Amino acid sequence: MFPLPDIRKKIIYLDQFFLSHAFRDQERSFIDAANRIKDMAARQLVVCPYSSVHTDETHLWRHEQQENLYKFIKQTARGYKFREAYEIKLEQMHRLFDAFRSNSEIIQPIEERDAFRDEIHGWDDYIWIDLRPYLGDLEAMRQGKAAAIEGLVNLFPDWAKLTTSFEEDVSMEARGYGISLLNQYLQMVANVGTGNLMSYMDAPMDTMYVESLLHCDRTTMKIDERLRRISAFFSSHYFTSIPNIKVSCGIFAVLRKMVKNGAYTNPINARRKLAGLFYDSECISVFGPYSDAIFIDRAMKQWCENPESMLLEPYDTKIFSVGNWDEFHRYLDSVEDNYTDDVREAIN
Repeated sequence: MFPLPDIRKKIIYLDQFFLSHAFRDQERSFIDAANRIKDMAARQLVVCPYSSVHTDETHLWRHEQQENLYKFIKQTARGYKFREAYEIKLEQMHRLFDAFRSNSEIIQPIEERDAFRDEIHGWDDYIWIDLRPYLGDLEAMRQGKAAAIEGLVNLFPDWAKLTTSFEEDVSMEARGYGISLLNQYLQMVANVGTGNLMSYMDAPMDTMYVESLLHCDRTTMKIDERLRRISAFFSSHYFTSIPNIKVSCGIFAVLRKMVKNGAYTNPINARRKLAGLFYDSECISVFGPYSDAIFIDRAMKQWCENPESMLLEPYDTKIFSVGNWDEFHRYLDSVEDNYTDDVREAIN
């Protein structure tokens, strides 16, 4: 037996933009970076888990190489995967809801166990068991994605008239999301009340958040009291302090600011340029806070580093894109410096 030393890997989130370019195997900068990351992952220095966003985006891609891309993504991740986005959101929401109920500290630490089912910093090999994910109705997902972008762009004329501050825009986004959560849950309950039991199975995932919070104190509080408490929570600073809410609302507040400054005046171009916005927002807001570094496209990096937002700064997450390849490789150099003799000996 050989005792393996304790290790702590750097968690790097590679978004679909990076992985798609690396998969095409055409651009030297992506090829070199991907090969370096694979080598460092094999030496237990980094780990690049894939996520539900990778799964969804890959299978919405209409291309004969779809399955090969998905295989490439999972091989790059060496089988490591983030928990489903809704599971991470639910863990974060319950933590802040508990703080709201007890009127305790509003700033809650990021808990790595919320994001991963298995130990992410353990020694691994290159063999794992793979199961095909349940993908759902892909055509319905495509239509929903297009409808969401259409609805967003339709808001721009009203946004352009706003004189609100950045902080006010963040609060408006959070408040709107809280109202949406409650309305979707109440609509589902109303549908079930008319005898349409399938409406419970077909309800949006967002209805689960309200239903889960309703279980708290169910033996000591009436349901109308619990609903009022949830409504108060959604209007509080506790709700806007939930990491994924704080970051995602910051992203859309940056978009509001751009629209107010004259951007995206052409609806057709806006729909094209923002086609992947909701997936970008999800990967950055849900998985970014649990990552030591994240590689995203150039535009989203600029949004995240907007002086008024600095969205991932509270989580000390480094942000990279094609605009700063040198910085990315210097970051990997710093990780290489942690390749200690005991780890090197264990690898050998």
